[in-house]
Amino acid sequence: MPRFLLLLCLIPLLSASLPAQEDFKVVGYLPYYRFSYANQINFSQLTHLNIAFANPDLAGQLDVGGQDIGPVVQLAKQHNLTVMISLAGGALTDEWEDAWNYWMQPNKRAIYIHNIVEYVLAHGLDGVDFDLEWGHVNSLYSPFVLELRDSMDAHGLLLTAALPGTHRYPQITDEALAAYDWVNMMVYDLTGPWAPNSPGPHSPYYFAVNAINYWRAQGVPSEKLTLGVPFYGYDFSTSPVSSFTYRTIVTQNPANAFVDQVGQKFYNGIPTIQQKTELALSEVSGIMIWELGQDAYNELSLLNAIDEVVHATPVYEANEQSPLAHVYPNPFGESLAIESRADTPLTLRLLAPDGRLVMQSGLQAGNLHWLNTAFLAPGIYLLQVAGAHGSQTYRVVRR
Repeated sequence: MPRFLLLLCLIPLLSASLPAQEDFKVVGYLPYYRFSYANQINFSQLTHLNIAFANPDLAGQLDVGGQDIGPVVQLAKQHNLTVMISLAGGALTDEWEDAWNYWMQPNKRAIYIHNIVEYVLAHGLDGVDFDLEWGHVNSLYSPFVLELRDSMDAHGLLLTAALPGTHRYPQITDEALAAYDWVNMMVYDLTGPWAPNSPGPHSPYYFAVNAINYWRAQGVPSEKLTLGVPFYGYDFSTSPVSSFTYRTIVTQNPANAFVDQVGQKFYNGIPTIQQKTELALSEVSGIMIWELGQDAYNELSLLNAIDEVVHATPVYEANEQSPLAHVYPNPFGESLAIESRADTPLTLRLLAPDGRLVMQSGLQAGNLHWLNTAFLAPGIYLLQVAGAHGSQTYRVVRR
């Protein structure tokens, strides 16, 4: 690994305004067709794993793409994760849709729910995530959820849902919505292959803000919401519009990790993912990822970028030295604020990832200084703050 990348990995991101929250959830989905990547995922940076997706056969037995989920469950449990099975998914085959409509019928659902509980207990899981979507949601949805909730409670199991960013299916009653332990907001797919004439970002920051406000207005409290982020994007230069993984776009050029658009390809890079993580820390109970198998498993990992914000710490030992400065916002845009916390003058040095000095200035004791960063390219920078009482280094991100 190059020296400057090693340095970046060793220096955590300093988030001056948002402390780490021990109860903050980091929920990652892992589809069965990505199980081959399981050994590359840093499960220690998650709190919850949703294995996706299980669907019923015509006998009412759950199947996860014909895969054995045991090894993945065991791997996740080694990291003390809460592991759930996610039911249904956004793309059902005709056979799965027929099975769902059959087994959610009033005279059939008790048997099917019993089978779900047996599957969860047999595999040592902690609960169920329900992800029936769009045209597959009908009048059977809410009665099924309420009966499933009763069975989950009887066994001390969790029940969550994945729901669209700013849309509530009219078939979801208030009682069914309240039955979930929390809702994973799917705040992506604002546009996509279904809208080839509407190219643009499918998961912009403002969409995350709107989603939080929307579900709060639906009566879901902040502590029962997680903010969904995508580890994929859409390429509007192809016909039909195609999807791609974050790993693919940064493999083409590592600099792509720090932007949200390359040509007609739109996605979320590190700065936007970290901004959304900061938003989630301040406004809701967690962040959710679709999906872990699309990440880059190196220093450009989006999961690692999330973890840096969730567990943001200064580079100094708090019991040895107080912070010399308050640095914000982070990620930053056209300016970066440095507020002195020292009683002597400070020297500020902003370094590029390769160690090149980008700018240098002074800061008087107790003063606030704004660095003009409009000319900087997106990416990770190191801010060195030095004074009579020592020096500190802050890792900051230009979005």
